[in-house]
Amino acid sequence: MSSIVRAGGRGPRMFSLDDYRRCYVLYEDVRCNIPRWGSLGEPGAWNWARGLLVELVRRRGGTPLALHYRELETSGPLRLPAGLEVTAEFRDADGMRVTVTSHREGVFAVGGEFWRLTVDDQTPDEGTGTYPPSLPVIAYLVHQHLNRRRQPGPVHDQTTPVKHA
Repeated sequence: MSSIVRAGGRGPRMFSLDDYRRCYVLYEDVRCNIPRWGSLGEPGAWNWARGLLVELVRRRGGTPLALHYRELETSGPLRLPAGLEVTAEFRDADGMRVTVTSHREGVFAVGGEFWRLTVDDQTPDEGTGTYPPSLPVIAYLVHQHLNRRRQPGPVHDQTTPVKHA
């Protein structure tokens, strides 16, 4: 069962119940600051964070390198949960090192709810919105961004003279 959700008014995003049922596991050699395996009672955001790295590698191919999970809090005397930031690093099938950050702030954040995706410090098309899309969709956005970034520009042959009529 899927439903269409508009994120930030920027187009449809597809969600499936499977997006919330997956259990993601990381290899032992992946550097991370959360457990590599899920366990009963752990925060669901940890599974989402592991899933970001797994889905990126599944989409692009390559090797997972590192995962950093950070909870954001409001400033001031009341430290309320404001969101989370997940940074995933991997080496893709072409050997390029890629760093992807998903930054999500909730209702207690100063600017209100929003989500931002960066790939090597660049925001891809559709990389912002009110809510994040599903993990496979995020992996697709990163994949498309990297493909566009790596496409060569127009080639101009400087050795061939231009013929004028």
